[in-house]
Amino acid sequence: MAAGRMTPKMKMIRRLFCLLFLCACQTVSAADAPWFPSLSSFEHHDSGRSRVFSKAKFKGNFSGNNEVDTLTSSNAYPSGYNMVYLNAKNVFIYGGGYGDVPGSIGAFVAKVDRHTLAPIWTNQLVDTSQNGEWDYPGSVAILGDGRLYVIYGYRLSKIDPVTGRTIATLELPTGQGAQANTSYDGFNATADGVLVMKSIYRQAGCSIQGPDALLDCPDPTDVPASLLVSVDPHRMRVIDTITLPQPVAAPPTIGMNHGSTYVYLAEDTTVVRYRVKKGMFFLDNSWQPGTVTLGGQTTATSYVVMGDWLVGQVNSLPSATALSIIAINQADASQQFSIQPFAGDPIPPLVAAAFSTAGPGGSPAISWAPASVSADPRRDLIYATDSLPGEIAAIELTKTGLQIVWKANQTTTEFTALIGPPKKRVLVGTDIPGPQLPGNNLNDFAVWRNAQTGEEIARSPLLPAMTQGTMIQPYYLGEIFYEGRSGQLVELRPHR
Repeated sequence: MAAGRMTPKMKMIRRLFCLLFLCACQTVSAADAPWFPSLSSFEHHDSGRSRVFSKAKFKGNFSGNNEVDTLTSSNAYPSGYNMVYLNAKNVFIYGGGYGDVPGSIGAFVAKVDRHTLAPIWTNQLVDTSQNGEWDYPGSVAILGDGRLYVIYGYRLSKIDPVTGRTIATLELPTGQGAQANTSYDGFNATADGVLVMKSIYRQAGCSIQGPDALLDCPDPTDVPASLLVSVDPHRMRVIDTITLPQPVAAPPTIGMNHGSTYVYLAEDTTVVRYRVKKGMFFLDNSWQPGTVTLGGQTTATSYVVMGDWLVGQVNSLPSATALSIIAINQADASQQFSIQPFAGDPIPPLVAAAFSTAGPGGSPAISWAPASVSADPRRDLIYATDSLPGEIAAIELTKTGLQIVWKANQTTTEFTALIGPPKKRVLVGTDIPGPQLPGNNLNDFAVWRNAQTGEEIARSPLLPAMTQGTMIQPYYLGEIFYEGRSGQLVELRPHR
């Protein structure tokens, strides 16, 4: 039989699979590759991490005066992190990676009943309360083959979406770190289907769980340099591994420029990129932005691809210097713009007091942006947040620089999501009610804004605190999913 030819039995199996998922297993388009072509199959929609979910819709009144209905599950999904869909009827959630949250005992993936929000099946992939391994958030995604891929600790698993059965598990390299102290904080993928991921570490001898280990271990900086790893997901094998010059906190971003594929990584004061070809990494020494941070600023979160540009914000840790938004041209790293949209804005007194010694060297912190920007290449708009002044802003990238379009009061420690078509984009995010402190809050609101003007057009009832550093999950039918830190999954539906 010729190689690659489908037998009648193979064709029947494929046909049944398509019927099961409402023929959703269509060929992945170039725009979706290598992700499954649903509303959301990757943590931040595309490999450039734009967070633009154009297939999601806002079904309320675009002028405001909307109500928001809620449906809440039991506490079945502790520290829920991200959700992916094959279609509206096949919904999956990953969580359990915040070992500092009660009830989180390690990574799980579950299929969610669309109508009741109860789990149809749950696969508890690891129990860190028993093995003592570092429990830190990874993520779940669906590739074009329709399988679930889940990364957690130093493992990558392929899951059957019908049964929840683990098909295969790959142990990833840990470099100079012990397996128990190694985590891969999510993954990304190139258009030809190669998975790309990066390791982070907990200090040796430290038993603190979850993201708290990055701040509260005796010396959180006493960790090995990160590894950059590529994986063939079909064969479940490592293609290439390189040791980076230093520990890298933010997950990799992938972009294409002039026919080449690049992995972008945020280092302490700059950005570096590696060319990826057939899964092999090659450092691009021709692209050198130099120092992009200002004195006193802390490292950036993941950068975002926006057309020909790479955009991001700094101060992923509390900083004594106001946040900067940075834009770097992918073709010419010397072309750069920067703006400080919240410089000089007041910090609420309770927040200022709580963060009075949180900056570098015990200095007062005035800025903290634990989530990265969202970016809309169709509108040339960047959406930035800063938790300490408690503000959100839209910034336009023009030919001559960055310009503030609007600012609004909204305190969040989560990513924002953009939904809807370009002319009716809606920005969705959380808002911590005062006087609760960011990072220590017990509640959140979900807020919908006109992305072009910043006008608030809908607000949810008061909700239990969301898993910090996650994102409201856009869904079909004008609805969104909200993942409560303690395990609640809430469906929100704005309407007139």
